[in-house]
Amino acid sequence: MIAQQDEPPVAVGCANATFGDFVQFRDVYKSYGPNLVVMDHMNLDMRADDRLVIIGPSGSGKSSLLRVMMGLEGVQGGEIGFQGKPYIYGADSGKSKRIDAKLQKQIGMVFQHYTLFPHLSVLGNLTLAPTKVSGITKAEATERARTYLARLGLESKLHAYPSQLSGGQKQRVAIARALMLEPKLMLFDEVTSALDPEMVIEVQNVMLQLAEQKMAMIIVTHDMHFARDIATRVVFCASGKIVEQGAPAEMFKCPKEARTREFLEKVLHLD
Repeated sequence: MIAQQDEPPVAVGCANATFGDFVQFRDVYKSYGPNLVVMDHMNLDMRADDRLVIIGPSGSGKSSLLRVMMGLEGVQGGEIGFQGKPYIYGADSGKSKRIDAKLQKQIGMVFQHYTLFPHLSVLGNLTLAPTKVSGITKAEATERARTYLARLGLESKLHAYPSQLSGGQKQRVAIARALMLEPKLMLFDEVTSALDPEMVIEVQNVMLQLAEQKMAMIIVTHDMHFARDIATRVVFCASGKIVEQGAPAEMFKCPKEARTREFLEKVLHLD
């Protein structure tokens, strides 16, 4: 068990660190027991104009990073800043409040398996959170939903139910639902891995549109070609650690670390 502390831990070399960047992980530690460490004192920075793509083998902590950033799971140690403010504290910080709920509402997440409410129409799925969480009127939420669905080529599906949609359409609706709260940061966790190849392109095109609009994104994917197309920076994780990070051209053509190269040789067949 990690000992209690009066103040949150600060990473070595980061004394009195300020949260000057858009996202900052500082010495973040998370495990699911002594034999499964998924974030091993992780440090990571992200700018507001970044599209960060996280790659790595299964079990390397990629999805855990997103779930922690979304506030769905806590961490045992370290701290996370968001938009220049303290956002999440580790359990060892001694803080009674471990997450800033106001900042949490400014993050949207799209999951691998859609997570749409089957008993609600597309319109109902999109307007539920804005009316309940943000307190906007049903009329305003409906207009916003129509706008997003039109942008994603789904205006004709406004009154359809999830069971009447293809996998690609469900995932685009899930993206529209996340955008309804007008987040500052979008998280995507393997959102195309459950789709047929034809439907993958539909969803990836939507994400590329968001990239063109300078939406800040953290994306976990096994599709290295898509990662190369959308990323401003690629982060390779293994065993809960960030092994290497850099621009896509550098990472995919000439990785510096042997572990990175070993992984990429398997998925890209590097010479």
